[in-house]
Amino acid sequence: MVRHRMHVVAEMGKYREAMAWISEMNAASRKLGLPEATAWSPISGEFNYIILETEYEDLASFDASQNKFQSDPQAMAVFRRGIDWGSHSHWPKDEVLISAPTIA
Repeated sequence: MVRHRMHVVAEMGKYREAMAWISEMNAASRKLGLPEATAWSPISGEFNYIILETEYEDLASFDASQNKFQSDPQAMAVFRRGIDWGSHSHWPKDEVLISAPTIA
């Protein structure tokens, strides 16, 4: 199993805009037949921190999904609107995890 996590921070006062964007991102993914992300928010730590987590069967599925989303002009237009609410003091961060038994 592979998990992709995108870490983002919404600018103060723009959390609702971020959540609306996540809904739009999931709609774009759904339209392409791709997995949707679950939004997680830590209960302590940085304010307005959001982790978008998506699960894939394997690395090939993850790669195919990324390529399909990034090749779609409409999906990428939604993705690029993230700049409208994102904090200017935090860069988004990607994290890809693979289950340990798969590595061994």
